[in-house]
Amino acid sequence: MKLLKSDGIVIKKVDHSEADRSLTLFTKNFGRINLNIKGLRKSKKRHLNGADLFAISNFIFYKKDEYYILSSFELNETFFNLRKDLEKINISFHILEILNSILVENETRVDLYRLLLNSFRFLDKNNKPIKNYLLLGYFLALLIQKEGIMFNIKDGSYFDIENSIINNIPISRRLSEIQKIIIIHLFDEKINTIVSLDPPIDDIKKIISLLEDYINYHLNLKINFKEFF
Repeated sequence: MKLLKSDGIVIKKVDHSEADRSLTLFTKNFGRINLNIKGLRKSKKRHLNGADLFAISNFIFYKKDEYYILSSFELNETFFNLRKDLEKINISFHILEILNSILVENETRVDLYRLLLNSFRFLDKNNKPIKNYLLLGYFLALLIQKEGIMFNIKDGSYFDIENSIINNIPISRRLSEIQKIIIIHLFDEKINTIVSLDPPIDDIKKIISLLEDYINYHLNLKINFKEFF
């Protein structure tokens, strides 16, 4: 029996029977995997937080047939401030929903793992609500790039989702001036520039929904920001 070891983030949990828990982990070394832990919820050990959402732990497990069996785990990092803030919790839950839709089982995605880890660390420390929503917009922008579905940005303010272009042909969704600026700076990774413009949070939320509509169309997904806010 070969033991496998990897840091991982719990991206989904399902409690069943009296004490068992099924986990979906996003691991650094093995991608998305599923584990079942027997008797977990009867234990009173503190480290059990490591088998909860928004926790980073070191997992040791082995593979039997097509299933992964947990051997042990140890909590590495939790996000106390994130867990105290309902808005941050909702944003984090939504990020997990996105990843649960995107990730393919057993496909290693170190780039997305680091993106998720850095997103949680940012949300845990940040105290400006506008930056929390910009973080989500930035997450989506990077996801679009990493999934290879980038769109062109040209003159004009109409976002043609189907043809992957922002141009001046008025047959699609119209962006306000500030909304187009937000999109440009998100993809240029100029978050502080957006903050300095002090845009209405409603405009940022509209951009988040628009980017999700774009992702849904091109990746055949059903992520929906409005379900969380």
